Amino acid sequence: MATPPPGAPPSPPTPPNDAQKSAAKVSATPIFVQVLNECNVNADQLAKRQKLIIKMEETLTRRYGSANRLVSYVLRFGHAKTMMSTSDVPSLESMLSSVSGAEQINLLVHSPGGDGTIAEKLIDICRSHLSGQNQKLRVIVPNLAKSAATILALGADEILMGHVSELGPIDPQIPIIVSGATQWVSAFAFVEARDKLVEQIKEATKKKEPTAALLQQLASLNIPFTDEMENQIAFSKKTAITLLDKYMLKAKHPKPGPRGKIAAEIAEKLLSKQLFPVHGHYIAGATAKQVGLQVEVLDKDDELWKQVWEYYIRCEVQMNIQIQPPFIKNKLFESGTASLSNQEMP
Repeated sequence: MATPPPGAPPSPPTPPNDAQKSAAKVSATPIFVQVLNECNVNADQLAKRQKLIIKMEETLTRRYGSANRLVSYVLRFGHAKTMMSTSDVPSLESMLSSVSGAEQINLLVHSPGGDGTIAEKLIDICRSHLSGQNQKLRVIVPNLAKSAATILALGADEILMGHVSELGPIDPQIPIIVSGATQWVSAFAFVEARDKLVEQIKEATKKKEPTAALLQQLASLNIPFTDEMENQIAFSKKTAITLLDKYMLKAKHPKPGPRGKIAAEIAEKLLSKQLFPVHGHYIAGATAKQVGLQVEVLDKDDELWKQVWEYYIRCEVQMNIQIQPPFIKNKLFESGTASLSNQEMP
């Protein structure tokens, strides 16, 4: 096409052809946007989850009379690399930075547990982002917060639970390799095996019965490893007492002496094999309150609970969608304005 000489009037615009007219009509219809969103389900679902986070923040603000923000920490169950670990710190800190300065922060946690040594650090990080006169940290449990995640919850001022929510005993879980696969076993299992053998040897000796087989079994145990399991159990207890004494029990029990004693009693209960015989024991909201924890159990028809449950379900669905096969999301960290996820092989 020839270039018009300088000063010549501009050429009239070329009328749209049929293809352009058709595209314009399609893009102007509501279903077009819907189909685009369906094609980009990841972005669409992220937007819906973040809208729910904002709704939960508004509901929490109305309920508690202070500016509330929410951050989620949702881990996918059934995957070897979904346990709480030090690698979670940068991701959670990034989310907390997006809500920094809030008077009250709510940490929505769904986790099988993991490394209990980071629980106190995560709580301190959360609290470092609070400001104002009515500072509070809540942990919201939509479904499960087990083991080290229960210890994490002890550092909140209050735990919000629903009719399907559960906490668990706080005996530490230790990763071991069985047939090439990682399995998490309670530290109590190793300590109890040793103590049982020692007791059987004492009884046999008292009754003048043979002890050779029992002594052989005891010799086969990795004693230094078992001693370390005892140290891990003691650490879980110490961390639980520290968090309860420093935060959760402070408002209800203002005197340090009695508060420390109550914190120790609660920690003992959460480690008790008599009360909770297996590590996966179900501790409902009502039971958690009986143990002595500051828990609010939301009714299943409560507006906040419905929002919490919908958000959690959307997280579960999202983590089971293979966005980039064969990778799946196994950890999700989100606020109303930011989102990070970890991806691993199934």
